[in-house]
Amino acid sequence: MSFTLADLRNRIVSHLRNYGFSIFTSAEYQIVSRLLTSLGIHRDLTIKKIPNSQYYLLEIDKRTFITECRNLARRNEATNINILVSCVESKSSEALNKVIEKLTQATNSSPPP
Repeated sequence: MSFTLADLRNRIVSHLRNYGFSIFTSAEYQIVSRLLTSLGIHRDLTIKKIPNSQYYLLEIDKRTFITECRNLARRNEATNINILVSCVESKSSEALNKVIEKLTQATNSSPPP
């Protein structure tokens, strides 16, 4: 399968906007990894291998803010689940929007080195 970097970026942006995650092949792994690193968004996302397949899953890395949300939701050693879920959803949405914005800006400019 032949693709350009712009095609790959556009596909990832489309998937993230529509589904909140993206799937790509092992052949595209190195390119995706370099792209995320060059845009400074590699810490906002996580790449997981889908077991027994040639595919990888790209999604927001909730570990970056789950502790903050858990602390916010904790009251007197009890965790308010509604606050926790609301915080995680809000932070996930913010991170997703940031990633999409960076990828979109990269799509409209020259390719990374």
